[in-house]
Amino acid sequence: MFVKKLMKAKCVQVCVFFCCAICISYYAYMDQIFKNTNQVSIEIGEVHVVLNNTNHTHMILWWNQPKWIESFPRKCGYCSLTTDRSVFSKSSVVVFSLANGNIGSKPPVENIKRNQNQIWIAFSLETNVANSWNREYRNKQWKNMFNWTWTYRPSADIFMPYGKVSERLKPLSKNYSMIFQRKKKFAAWAVSHCNAHSLRDKFVEKMRMCLQNKSIDIFGKCGPLKVSSSEFPTLLNNDYKFYLAFENAFCDDYITEKLFANYNNDIINVVRGKSNYTKTLPIGSFINTNDFRNINDLVRYMIKVSENETLFSSYLIQKDRFQAWGNLKEQYQQSICEICQKLNNPFLKRKSIVNTEKELGQCIKPGDV
Repeated sequence: MFVKKLMKAKCVQVCVFFCCAICISYYAYMDQIFKNTNQVSIEIGEVHVVLNNTNHTHMILWWNQPKWIESFPRKCGYCSLTTDRSVFSKSSVVVFSLANGNIGSKPPVENIKRNQNQIWIAFSLETNVANSWNREYRNKQWKNMFNWTWTYRPSADIFMPYGKVSERLKPLSKNYSMIFQRKKKFAAWAVSHCNAHSLRDKFVEKMRMCLQNKSIDIFGKCGPLKVSSSEFPTLLNNDYKFYLAFENAFCDDYITEKLFANYNNDIINVVRGKSNYTKTLPIGSFINTNDFRNINDLVRYMIKVSENETLFSSYLIQKDRFQAWGNLKEQYQQSICEICQKLNNPFLKRKSIVNTEKELGQCIKPGDV
């Protein structure tokens, strides 16, 4: 009996010992968990402190800056631009111009040695057609190297169009009958890039063949007529009913300054390209060649508009509810500011672009000629 009581007492002692050991271990474990949790919270807080520092100064390096940008703004907010390659490793962003030379057949550093916090931007206001002479950025060494695109396409990370159209606070009011009466000439076309990929030269030639007692006057290097750039808008306003805003290439979203530069004039723009123009221009303010079965139908409709005061005026009335902006310097300034804003965003997205050529959009040979 005594032995049984002794064994029972020892069992109780053993149980108490193990219970205490378990409690001590559990406390130590939970204490470590709380410490680790606090440490994670501290580390996350420190990361957010860095990322939320919107006053951080960023250097944007132009690796091969186009000459036409040299006189443009070099600063926006806490970001400044430079062309000094010696600060490459210190730069937050490196911009490579795809349409210019000196980009290099391969990146300046291997991907494995690259600063992974640095953003590389592929810049181009030209199409794949125009960039065809420069194949450096198409080399396999450049794949997965760019993080953002900076182009004329709305899908780009930095969208820089050749111009924009916005609605006026108050539509213009004009004597449209007087405008119609004073215009005695049919259509004008200013062009200096001859034999373009879009076959616009052949298209205009066929248009002229369909005309009888009306004509299309061609100005610039590709035509017989000459006029200064300062005098051309006045000439359009006073004499012509249509302006041919034909692009040199049929590429996705490609609309150049030729449209925006003449949009505010008292003239109807006739557009031809691969872009969806209704996303850029108000319906009823322009004529799209793609809306017609053939060139003959297009010309017949243009003649009808040119001879009908009410129909002609309806285009100008609709157009005068809007205003075009085409200052490339201002567009560039806005793009730089957008880059700076993105760099100071705590939720900065840094992706990897596999095929830069694909990002510039598809270009095709038109089938309307």
